[in-house]
Amino acid sequence: MIRLRYFLFFTDSLLLWRYYKKYKENTDRETSKYNKRQRIALLITFFILTSTTVGMNYKIGKDANGNYTPHNLGVINYHLYDMVSLFARSTLDISRVEGIVETISTENGDRNKFALAKNKNVIVIQAESVQGFVINKEIEGQPITPVLNELINNNSIYFSQFYEQVGWGNTSDAEFVSHNGFYPSVKTFSYKAYEDNDFTSLPILLKNQGYSTIAFHGNEANFWNRESIYPSQGLDTFISIEELQQDELIGIGLSDGSLFRQSINYLKQQTKPFYGFYITLTSHHPFIMEEQYQGLDIQGEYKDTLLEDYLQTVHYLDKEIGNFIKMLKEADLYDNTMIVVYGDHQGLDMRNEEANELLTSFLGKPYEEDEMFRVPLITHIPDSSLQEEITTAGGQIDFLPTMANLLGLKVEPDKTLGKDLLNIDDGFVAKQVHVARGSFIDHEKIFIMSNDGIFENSRAWNIHTGESVNLEECRDGYERALAEVNLSEYVLQNNLIPLVKEKGLEYIIKHRL
Repeated sequence: MIRLRYFLFFTDSLLLWRYYKKYKENTDRETSKYNKRQRIALLITFFILTSTTVGMNYKIGKDANGNYTPHNLGVINYHLYDMVSLFARSTLDISRVEGIVETISTENGDRNKFALAKNKNVIVIQAESVQGFVINKEIEGQPITPVLNELINNNSIYFSQFYEQVGWGNTSDAEFVSHNGFYPSVKTFSYKAYEDNDFTSLPILLKNQGYSTIAFHGNEANFWNRESIYPSQGLDTFISIEELQQDELIGIGLSDGSLFRQSINYLKQQTKPFYGFYITLTSHHPFIMEEQYQGLDIQGEYKDTLLEDYLQTVHYLDKEIGNFIKMLKEADLYDNTMIVVYGDHQGLDMRNEEANELLTSFLGKPYEEDEMFRVPLITHIPDSSLQEEITTAGGQIDFLPTMANLLGLKVEPDKTLGKDLLNIDDGFVAKQVHVARGSFIDHEKIFIMSNDGIFENSRAWNIHTGESVNLEECRDGYERALAEVNLSEYVLQNNLIPLVKEKGLEYIIKHRL
């Protein structure tokens, strides 16, 4: 990620060193007097620069409503701010969070689809870099995800307006947000920031109902600190690449096909019902895969492009999910298992010029944040006769309460910041990474907070028509996004999940513990 131009930051240091070397030997009395005057001048200059910097940062903080970014502080100042923030605990901005008490507790009275999958095994596949645009999409007459398309049309609920909400931990943060119903850390990856916390995660809730829990990943156990934090997340068994035969390596680790094949015997040995969590890997950037594994025959304008590389890996994962389902049927594990698939985060970054041009051409519309952040969520329940699409806007923070509802677990609305997407009318998705904090998506629009932290310089548009939206229509959503993230940080940094479980979020807001 380093660029040669970054070394321009050190040009002044090199010039000063050169100056120092040239004049350091001048030690006569005349020079000493000059050096004394020079020191005084330097102290005055330092005082003026420090005062100016503090004053400018104060003005920036006031204009940006406390929303500091590298764009408004500058690289050096932001690094200093970031270092201080790393050791500072979050405080609760009561003026903001009081306004979201109503949204925290809001939910429909009747519980739609409650306990539809009660006591069933659960297999969750976190699909690496799989974005929503690949679903039901073809390239040169070939479906990109035929298996997932088939799942959607048979015994499944498809959440088509579902968005990633990861922090800097990427894949590991997708797990964290989905399992816990709170926002990720933006100081470091969540599995490190909160490794000593107490949780009430989805695996823990299922363990309390007699489930056994197991996780699979084709990478090293200590990557993203998984090995250390999984016990406190309720995942009792972790099968990583160290416990598996490295018989088929693709990209950066064990292939998804090999991971699925080798996991079957572990699932057979699990106490029923079980919760099985899979972290796939083959469709990870840079999407390099040998020709023998490529299942799409692309000969047109996208041949040998970044888009082809990406689609080949997604198509491979889709095929292996199909093979995995066949293996589950052969092992007599399919009929009593709910299979869930969701994308962990974006694979093709719109800020990459090549990716943006390719996706804009392929999709026939500008490739912007709303499409980049959208990932699929599919819940497949055999013999349920379901074929339903949920268009309510939701994010990974909503995964826990939505799955809990299907599994017959009662999670009260104010015990998590996530919402049960099957039992709300208007969804809401707050974003804080890859866009400025305060950005959000709802059922009709997306608001992208300006990088300079000034609300009036932001952008907003209708996600269905692409037409611009008046920024004032977004102010309430902006305030809600800031409040939810602030409340989540406060709860997690002060390890208040046990208290939230007992008293609820409204209690935390009122008492500011």
